Amino acid sequence: MVETAAQADMTRHRPRTSRGPGLRSIFIFIVVALALLMSSIDSTIVAVGLPAMVEGLKTNLVWLGWVLTAYQLSQTVVMPMAGKLSDELGRKWLFLGCVFLFTLSSLLCALAPNVYLLILFRVFQAMGGGAFLPSASGIVSDVFDDRWRPTAIGLFTSVFPLGGIIGPNVGGWMIDHFGWRSIFFVNVPIGVVLLLAGLVLIPRGVRAPGQHRIDFLGAGLFALGIVGIMYGMTVWGNQVVFSWQVALWIVLGLLALVAFVYQESRAPDPMVELRLLRERAFVAVNVYNFLYGALVFGFFSFIPLYAIDVYHMSETTAGFILTPRAIIMVLCSTISSFVLIRTGYRMPMIAGILFVSLGLFLTSQGWQHVTLFGHPVSDVVLLSALVGITGIGVGISGPASNNAAVELMPEAVARIIGLRGMFRSTGGVLGTATIVLLLAHFQNQGHGLEVILRGLSALILLVIPIIFLIPDTARARWLKRQQQLARVRGAGD
Repeated sequence: MVETAAQADMTRHRPRTSRGPGLRSIFIFIVVALALLMSSIDSTIVAVGLPAMVEGLKTNLVWLGWVLTAYQLSQTVVMPMAGKLSDELGRKWLFLGCVFLFTLSSLLCALAPNVYLLILFRVFQAMGGGAFLPSASGIVSDVFDDRWRPTAIGLFTSVFPLGGIIGPNVGGWMIDHFGWRSIFFVNVPIGVVLLLAGLVLIPRGVRAPGQHRIDFLGAGLFALGIVGIMYGMTVWGNQVVFSWQVALWIVLGLLALVAFVYQESRAPDPMVELRLLRERAFVAVNVYNFLYGALVFGFFSFIPLYAIDVYHMSETTAGFILTPRAIIMVLCSTISSFVLIRTGYRMPMIAGILFVSLGLFLTSQGWQHVTLFGHPVSDVVLLSALVGITGIGVGISGPASNNAAVELMPEAVARIIGLRGMFRSTGGVLGTATIVLLLAHFQNQGHGLEVILRGLSALILLVIPIIFLIPDTARARWLKRQQQLARVRGAGD
């Protein structure tokens, strides 16, 4: 068989299984991880800036919630298509094109004169950012061998918390000193560096042969369905009462989602391959990711608002609240990535859910001016510690859930990561929209957030039974290896 130039290029840079990853592979990992970091910084910075944006754009939280949800929705639509394009058309130019789009859109967000254009530019920004994780996973899968690939992909979950450290602290300080618009400029220099480094380092990869079609109709129907439901919830939140307009938008959204499922069943190259969802393991993984996104990721964007409303903290201080949680997530996800082969996937996922539930419940208590053994405890320290408990859970479970999904179809890493991201992001979008809607029914937003936190801490426990339906291939491999070692020792004796 004749080897193409692209395949030869990949062969030269693929590390041998008997050695550790090569230096170029490590640099490539750093480049793609920086893209994920840029996206993470952006989401956490925006969360800190919500109160300032409400005042600066002369709008309300119901509309400003779209700055978060429109971004999440657009990422949701782009992720599975990016995974498909990354697998079929090659990683490099898709990745670099999305970096350019994300960087340019960040600049436009900083210049937006009103909330409506800000929402539009956030959509463009998300179209670039939504491709980062699938294409980055595909690039890493190409340049790392079977021994190091799970660790490298698992380490991606350490990158997002780093954005949780940089974003809130830099964002809070910038908002206090330069206003909320300055927070979008942070992505511009990072994006320029990524473009230059990616052009030099990232190999072209292998382009799959054949004609490739993009399911724009399916993507449009999916987006229309989610937007219809979310807009109905927005109208509900503004009116505070359920009306026929609310019902109409929600019904239209549901009909669009039904049409989306029909389109995917007949499209020659669908956005979502429904055949995958007929298998129990794929259903379990994606239901887990949807519920996790809705019950966990949906709330974290509101933690700075909670600190400002309940504890009357400044934007800078509210941003700092997320820092200990992010540090804990980095440490826990890094450790978890290296011990997955021994612990398996289910144990970290279950432990993560329990820690998240505990952290949400304790945070919901709204304790202030607490004393410990007769010594006063700062509200900043207390709230940081309570929120940090949820960081333990997210850090422990992240690498396990990532690799559990990937190993269901390791030959299509980017596509599976895109599908997983779609379900998790969809959950996050609907979870965020639901929280905004519920808050509209509370006169005191701080009290409303406490009630929502308690509800989430109970609901997240319902995810645990689903984990037992997900194959624990890492644990099975480790047990098999132990049995082989035991037989070798027995033969030696």
